[in-house]
Amino acid sequence: MEREATISEKLDRVIQSMENKESKKKFNLPLGIRMQQGKIRKNWAVVQILRTNGAVEFKMAPIVDSTIKIGEIYYEATAKHILRYKKYPMIILPEWNITPISNEQTKIEPFDPEQNYKEAIDLGKLSSAEKFILNAIKMDAVKPKMNFNMTTILIVVAVIGGGLLLLNQLGVI
Repeated sequence: MEREATISEKLDRVIQSMENKESKKKFNLPLGIRMQQGKIRKNWAVVQILRTNGAVEFKMAPIVDSTIKIGEIYYEATAKHILRYKKYPMIILPEWNITPISNEQTKIEPFDPEQNYKEAIDLGKLSSAEKFILNAIKMDAVKPKMNFNMTTILIVVAVIGGGLLLLNQLGVI
């Protein structure tokens, strides 16, 4: 007769099978990015955005004049910032810094968000400053300054008044 396995032996088997399942799990890009494979052509890249709240978001973005536009902000995207994931060109972009993570940074040390934020402050590369400047430019473009002063208004009133007086003298009015 076969003896029944003890609880500890059963537990060991369950743990071992769970470890085997975890080791087989691999990272894949989100389905939305994989479905846009037609967009991956010259001057396009997968952008992994590290948000300030700790979330990670993937987007496809065109590279124009060594920059990538995410939302309203332009980020640097030179050749030293482009990494590879399988066949995809990829840029890892901290949301708070206009300079993405470069090839040299990934080879030397692991990424530390706090240190990256401090470096961005020291180098003056925070994206919040760019937002402020872009908003100021937009506000200037939306509200054109009027160059009317009191002298211009008085001249316009005098010309209209003179015209009405002339029309009255000629009997048109």
